[in-house]
Amino acid sequence: MNNRRERRRQLKAAGMLRVKNMYGPFTEVGKLWYAKTSSEGAKLEEQNKIRLERNRDEFFAMKDAAIRVSLEEAGYSSKQIELMQEAWALTVIKDKETRRADKKKANDLLKQARSLNK
Repeated sequence: MNNRRERRRQLKAAGMLRVKNMYGPFTEVGKLWYAKTSSEGAKLEEQNKIRLERNRDEFFAMKDAAIRVSLEEAGYSSKQIELMQEAWALTVIKDKETRRADKKKANDLLKQARSLNK
């Protein structure tokens, strides 16, 4: 997927930018051009967002599995591991609206996991 700079370079190489610049943005051709590029840009942005979310989810799944293995090797019980991983999941992805509540809940979960050890 090409970024804006690469798409512009391709259009320039094809001579399309010179043709586009012959027409103003409020002419019929200019309106069609801007509508087309706007819709293409929105489509590319959506595809990029989906790809980034998929990559993020795969990364966190791998990280989650690695943390589980390391916690099992450290001797934690399965209940403690579940609590710790839930706390980790709350702190990994940050949401502006619920950041403080997530942090408090994560700390409570970690305290629960520590109390199970005693």
